[in-house]
Amino acid sequence: MQAQMLTHHADFPTTHWTLVQAVQHGSPEDAAQAMEALCKGYWYPIYAFLRRSGHAAHDAEDLTQAFFQRLITEGGLLEAEKQDGRLRSWLLGVLKHLLSDHFRHLGTKKRGGSVPHISFDELAAEDRYTHEPQMESDPDAFFTHVWAQDLLAGVREKLRAAYESAGRKDVFDLLLPYLMWDKEPPSGREIAEKIGSSEVATRILIHRLRVKFRTLLKDEVARTVLTPEEIPGELAWLQGVLAK
Repeated sequence: MQAQMLTHHADFPTTHWTLVQAVQHGSPEDAAQAMEALCKGYWYPIYAFLRRSGHAAHDAEDLTQAFFQRLITEGGLLEAEKQDGRLRSWLLGVLKHLLSDHFRHLGTKKRGGSVPHISFDELAAEDRYTHEPQMESDPDAFFTHVWAQDLLAGVREKLRAAYESAGRKDVFDLLLPYLMWDKEPPSGREIAEKIGSSEVATRILIHRLRVKFRTLLKDEVARTVLTPEEIPGELAWLQGVLAK
């Protein structure tokens, strides 16, 4: 990818901010690949915010499409919002900017080019939304809730894939409750009996799983901020959101 890093830390991972820069300033090929990655990773928090804001399902679909188009056409917003450092805050700012305009005509006319069309039927967007908890009515708070849940789910899937490749998917599925921040996991003795192992050995397995999870979670959070110094604060924010 031709876009350069947005950070001066040589050991800092390639961030999702880099994708934003590639969309806005990269070659057509880089822009298309970066936009596809951004769509894949962040379409649902955008859609969920729009639905919780009172937009009908078909309008939310159109506006989500228009939002990703705006990422290309509003390159100046990157410089205005970049000092925040958090990708979630910037994306929400772009979305609100879009909503403040008379965007429906703008969005439907400018689809195409390097913007991949999101198939909401394939993603079952509305079906997923109807199963969301309804106690949170504030769209901003709901956006952060969905963002946090998606981030954690992505990390869990990466960890599941690693266990599956090692032929230990069944073990991962049994230990998964220990990675769910909103539920009380079963006792170590109960898990040990299901695994067919000692309680001590099971506690070690759980500890190792949590260590791997924290490492992957830190890496994923790092991709959504500009500098390593912002990681602890973002992790604390994440824990706070999920503790509510």
